[in-house]
Amino acid sequence: MSYVFYPNHEYDCQQVGHCPHLGGAALGGVVLSANANDEWHQAMLRQIDALREEKAAQARQIEEQREQIEQLKAELKAERQKQFQRSRDDDAAEERDASTPEGPKKRGAPVGHPGWFRPTPTHIDRIVLVPSPAQCPHCQAMVKARPDLAPYDHLQEDWLDGRGVTTCFRHEEGRCTKCRRWVYQAGEGEILRAKIGPQMRARAMFLRFDIGLPFRKVVGAVAGLDLIRCTPAAVLGFEKHAAGNASLLAGDVAKKLRACEVVHADETYWTINARRAFAWFHGNKHLAHYSICGTRSGKISRRILGKDYDGALVTDCYAGYDRHATTIKQKCVEHLKRTAKTWLKVTPAKAVAAIRFFHDVMAWAKRCCRWHRRWKAGKAAMNDQDAAWLRQEQLRLEGAAVDSEKALTLQKRIRRYSSEWLTFLNHPSVPPTNNLAEQAVRFLVILRKLSFGNRTRLGARRMGAMMTVIQTAKRQGRNVIHFLEALFTLTPNQAARAMYARR
Repeated sequence: MSYVFYPNHEYDCQQVGHCPHLGGAALGGVVLSANANDEWHQAMLRQIDALREEKAAQARQIEEQREQIEQLKAELKAERQKQFQRSRDDDAAEERDASTPEGPKKRGAPVGHPGWFRPTPTHIDRIVLVPSPAQCPHCQAMVKARPDLAPYDHLQEDWLDGRGVTTCFRHEEGRCTKCRRWVYQAGEGEILRAKIGPQMRARAMFLRFDIGLPFRKVVGAVAGLDLIRCTPAAVLGFEKHAAGNASLLAGDVAKKLRACEVVHADETYWTINARRAFAWFHGNKHLAHYSICGTRSGKISRRILGKDYDGALVTDCYAGYDRHATTIKQKCVEHLKRTAKTWLKVTPAKAVAAIRFFHDVMAWAKRCCRWHRRWKAGKAAMNDQDAAWLRQEQLRLEGAAVDSEKALTLQKRIRRYSSEWLTFLNHPSVPPTNNLAEQAVRFLVILRKLSFGNRTRLGARRMGAMMTVIQTAKRQGRNVIHFLEALFTLTPNQAARAMYARR
């Protein structure tokens, strides 16, 4: 608080210059000293406020770093444990999804309806001797073989060398010295406690996820080809078995995409239990990731690629991709061309400026694609003049006069993403179109029309995981059926090597 001193006040005091109450000091000096002290006090308060703001900023930064550390710890723990077992978080999420009511329970079989059981084979084509394991798969302790006991015979039907074969896997008895369990190890080409072998299962999954047949059509195709007969419920069991390893590999594909220089993204309509859902694709020439969920929110894309993805992102004009952190974004010019071509058909003949605008947009998009094709052919020197023309033409299109609402809407779209149409000129490895992603989701569109989507969220999650690993294996040059056999018989780490290994 500042004080004002008037020495010539109307109530003049003779002791102003040497007040006896102030020890003989002048009152004016005391006021000046008090005002100087107030300025120092205010400066200290401002300094305290600045230190508080700095401390609050440091606290926020520490909290963010703590969250990042916890996230990295969780990722490291998942990376270490995924080769042994599924994480508890995934299991808990699956239990929550399974316990969430999705409508009335399906009607079961009528009372007295006889169940269907796979008949026991009446003949054996070959016998494979399988010794007892050296270590217990449960506690890693030593296993003591018991050849004096009768072996355990496991009959398994499979499709080998173009014909159905029944194999008897004769397991030697062995007991763990620690947990006292009777344990067995799988023989070559065997799935423990399964009546149908991995090669037949791989062919069923090939028909399901690569050819795109519903469960009942898979059964019909298998029966029509005189393969080993099975039921739709058995094919569903094959899918659940394969999805156990596929979900872990799908998470690994998503992590690899976060380190890629170029990623294409797109989404399409899907159904889960007759309700609206969406199937997301993120990938490139080497990787493919599919995710099916009930929302079209852009947070799904940011969850897959990460909040700090800094590579090139090629998408359409859906606003859900706008909040990605990367500054290298390429919008699909082919979408502009299609939109201009479609709206040109409904534009009245009197809208001359709009018709000319649509034709110019289509010509501009064609020149963009031609520039990229020339660059891929090694003719970059011929593209300098075209690149300058493309930039000037975009500026002209953004400011051109139009006389129809459709043309104005398309022009606003060009203006909104003005810096994202010609990204491929500065980053030639980025294509000007998003055709790769559109071709990747085309299969899902056809499958949706055939199977009407999924019945449960867990089924949609399995569908995304299986599509991810199969399409990634195809992009890596792997044989789909051979990879699916590895998915049924190998550990997650071995299946990952089988998916990424080049020929």
